[in-house]
Amino acid sequence: SYIGPFSRAFRDDLVHDKWTNDIKARGIPLTVGLDPVLHVMTNEAEVALWNNQGLPADRVSMENGSIVTNCTRWPLMIDPQLQGVKWIKMREEKNGLKILQPTQKDYLQHLVFCLENGVPCLIEALRENVDPILEPVLSRQFIRKGNSSNRYIKLGDKEILYHDQFRLYLQTKLGNPHY
Repeated sequence: SYIGPFSRAFRDDLVHDKWTNDIKARGIPLTVGLDPVLHVMTNEAEVALWNNQGLPADRVSMENGSIVTNCTRWPLMIDPQLQGVKWIKMREEKNGLKILQPTQKDYLQHLVFCLENGVPCLIEALRENVDPILEPVLSRQFIRKGNSSNRYIKLGDKEILYHDQFRLYLQTKLGNPHY
């Protein structure tokens, strides 16, 4: 997920020149000609579905789609042209996607609803300063109580029951944010 913010040329150099050579130097078996995006992280059928959901068909968009759908952290989309937002909205529409903005009235109550009910949430139009109250959600600071398998997240002064189906997407229009 760390190559997401970089240009296509930089990604190609990183994957094909740096990482591939390092893998070979360490004697790690490597299939020649294997495309990490289309053959490891996803497949052509999934990419076609993404394209039908509004994701552009270019290589960088496919790589970004792979990162968004496979990352273990909540993805931050640096998306000045709103192409990623359009895709997420179409992709998650059937799941009841809630779209929030940090300046929106009662946005935390809407986020709590999403956390508790497993509803996907898109927080869009982030600025360079993210509300610190979101830190436990962003870093997945789960709390367990007793022998229960339930997980909770502390949001402000409340412990919120976390639903495993919850998904969070973050978006900024800033071209080069500094978080």
